[in-house]
Amino acid sequence: MNIRQKYELKMLADEGRVDMEKIAELFSINLRTVRYDMQILNEYLQQEIKEEPISVRNKAAYVKEELQSRLIRITEVNGKDFYADRLNGEERMLLILFDLCWSSGYSTIQNFVDKYFVSRATVNKDITAVKNYCAKNRINFKSCRGKGICVEADEIERRRYMARIIRDFTSLKSKDETHIVSAYSQWFDAKDLERIKEIVVEMEEKFCTFLSDVAYEALAIHIALSIERFRANSRYDSLEQKQETKRDSIQYKMALEIVHRINAVFQIQLPDTEIHYVALHIGAKSSAVIKKEAPLGDATLEYYCIRMIASVGRQTGYDLTGDERLYESLLQHINVCVYRKKSGMLLENPLKEELINSYPRLYEIICQVLREELDTDIIVKSEDEIAYILLHFATAIDRRQQNANRLADVVVVCATGSGTAELVVAGLRRNIRLHIVGTVAEHRLESFLRKQETDLIISTVPLGRQYSYVRVSPLLRREDIVRIGKKLLDLGFDIEKPVYNSAQISDTAIHLEYLLQNYAGKEQEEMLVSKIRALSENRKTKKGEKRYMLSELLNEQSIRLDIECMDWKDSVQKSGEVLIQKGDITQEYIQAVLDNVTEAGPYIVIAKGVALPHATNKVGVLRTSMCFVRLATPVCFGNQSNDPVKFIFMLATVDSDSHLGALQDLAEFLDREEFMAVLEKAEKPADVIEYIKSNESSV
Repeated sequence: MNIRQKYELKMLADEGRVDMEKIAELFSINLRTVRYDMQILNEYLQQEIKEEPISVRNKAAYVKEELQSRLIRITEVNGKDFYADRLNGEERMLLILFDLCWSSGYSTIQNFVDKYFVSRATVNKDITAVKNYCAKNRINFKSCRGKGICVEADEIERRRYMARIIRDFTSLKSKDETHIVSAYSQWFDAKDLERIKEIVVEMEEKFCTFLSDVAYEALAIHIALSIERFRANSRYDSLEQKQETKRDSIQYKMALEIVHRINAVFQIQLPDTEIHYVALHIGAKSSAVIKKEAPLGDATLEYYCIRMIASVGRQTGYDLTGDERLYESLLQHINVCVYRKKSGMLLENPLKEELINSYPRLYEIICQVLREELDTDIIVKSEDEIAYILLHFATAIDRRQQNANRLADVVVVCATGSGTAELVVAGLRRNIRLHIVGTVAEHRLESFLRKQETDLIISTVPLGRQYSYVRVSPLLRREDIVRIGKKLLDLGFDIEKPVYNSAQISDTAIHLEYLLQNYAGKEQEEMLVSKIRALSENRKTKKGEKRYMLSELLNEQSIRLDIECMDWKDSVQKSGEVLIQKGDITQEYIQAVLDNVTEAGPYIVIAKGVALPHATNKVGVLRTSMCFVRLATPVCFGNQSNDPVKFIFMLATVDSDSHLGALQDLAEFLDREEFMAVLEKAEKPADVIEYIKSNESSV
């Protein structure tokens, strides 16, 4: 007996007689279905009260008066009442699909007619909508004559589908604020969901790893589904573990404690594979985890971001290459994209449609760059992922447009007292148009920044790496003004008196000009030579402040042409030997590169025929260095898009940023057909070096 039939029985119990045509009209069914209902009710009641109480005459149904009171208790509606809580077509379609994903068996049209209290014709329309939804979202919908319909999927896929359906259903309900809370009640007890969220929040605090609201909600839904699946069948299909999560990682430790707490609170026993998938949820949606577990510094991803920023900036008409905030946020996001790709997790972006509709041209440009200029498979190029990348670029462009119409807010840091700080402030105001929001001692900077938003920090003392700042002399020399001007221009501010076009003149050239002007006398020649030598040595050893140009890392001694190699491993080994001979790395570093490719795959193949072998700076790196090797016979690394590889640029770096200038130069050069022709046709190393030095100022 379904809910509709219980309502019909209740009407009979209350009135003793009902007009069957009016019932058909009320429930949007035909008269034949009402007759069928009466037959079902009589069969049921015969088992309950041992007689047939309902009779049908002239399109009306009757029940014996003495039996009416006995029927009242049978008419109580238990479970979800879809007659009282009516659904629109889209909501019902999602609930039907959820039912299909929940069950591994077949369901019939009649199952849904009975459950959702609608006609067969209505369910048939719903199934058509289900098929369209499945096709759009790549859900494997099956129909079999004589059996019914089903969704074919493993447990991982079913969870993903159900989570998406819940979010889509909630999104529909949230259009009416009165239904936001009731949306989840279709599947979960409100108290259970609240307790799950409390546990997640506790673990966020304990592990100092914080999820976005979207990720937090998704994790809570995943855990709630796990609990319901266990309750429905404590031996439900276990999630197949496709990729091992490192047990010493932050996300695994956090997931382990979450699952243990869930088991204790809800008195269940989720399988260990649930720990793995909770860890994947945390890792794929928390940039904090990626930052802690894999500190940024992967040269391939750095190259990828640099190239993307340059290409998108070129097509939009904005020079974004100096926007450090864009670079850092995009690199962080790409790190997480790579993690999601490796983990087999798909991102769903609730802002996708709004972002694409708000920035249609920028979206097309990013799609084109990813499709034509950065043909790589290290990330999933779905609309959801691209929309998030779009968000980073849109934010950077909007920031530049806003900054062009206001003065930069600048704080000056000085450790030697207010007099020196005022000297710096006076020099700044004399040379550049900006707004000084304060002067502060170094130990008070963090507290100051919590209260006052700033665009730029200018300091006379070195600060920690957590700050983006420009260090200057208290006397504000010309090169200080140039570097400040360049930084402000990169941030999109309009400055009044830029001394040089900083994109064309390097800091080294500025410093050399200063030395020549101040040590020009004959008697100062020896001092000038020593200063220039000191400058050169300082540039080689200084970490965190110096960024090498490509010509400073590549020279004739670090280039080999037409080397014979057996395979990709041999090409990495022979490239590394060039740097060993220069005294820049040890064999340990080469082995680390080989291990890196073996474990992570051939994503170091960054462009057609070009590879950038590298590893972290933890072992075997003596100084930042690069070599170029042209292979006599190209080799395959296993990258379908860009194999075979003929040109190898091996990179080793002692820190996280000194190589970025050279990497940016390389990204620009590899985009030029003439440079690729030079690499192909060079007869001696000097041909490559000559091109780089002659064209470096224009990249």
